[in-house]
Amino acid sequence: MTRRYWNINLKEMIQAGVHFGHGIKKWNPKMSPYISAKRKGTHIINLARTARFLSEGCDLVFDAASQGKSFLIVGTKKEQRI
Repeated sequence: MTRRYWNINLKEMIQAGVHFGHGIKKWNPKMSPYISAKRKGTHIINLARTARFLSEGCDLVFDAASQGKSFLIVGTKKEQRI
């Protein structure tokens, strides 16, 4: 897998609200390495780590697409349904 540079901007991620996680009572303990803080009953996600894994995910999808593989994208929220 070839590493590429993806334009992932931490400031834009903060403006989009990416750093807000679930409520403190509704969390999976496996998420603890990715949580940087707790504020007002909400977990705050570590954006530096998120950006790194997002970049790796983009590399994976790019490589698969360049090999002609197909993708199925599933959205479960009402806002995502078409």
